[in-house]
Amino acid sequence: MPHPVLCKRKERTGSMAIQLTPEQEQRIQAVVNAGVYPSSAYPSTKEALDAAVAAVEIAAAPGFEGTQEELEALLVEGLNSGEPVEADKAFWNRLRAETDQMAAEHRARTSRP
Repeated sequence: MPHPVLCKRKERTGSMAIQLTPEQEQRIQAVVNAGVYPSSAYPSTKEALDAAVAAVEIAAAPGFEGTQEELEALLVEGLNSGEPVEADKAFWNRLRAETDQMAAEHRARTSRP
């Protein structure tokens, strides 16, 4: 079973302190130390972690055609959009019904001659 990553967010600075497992630390260090040439390795753990977070952001938004900055702005907007809600079955059913209604209204508007 993987070890949890402990996060503590500093609200004012936007920074986050995390505790890595020894395996995670070794994996990051291996990426930093990889290769002999500067272009084949990250010069610092910060840059390696920045690249990893960017890869996760891109994977989390397949088909997103905006810039990295636009994606980051959207992620921050989502984080600041209000209190978290539990995404239980009722939530997904309600969301599906709302989006089905919006799609039906859109189709009705766009199908008129």
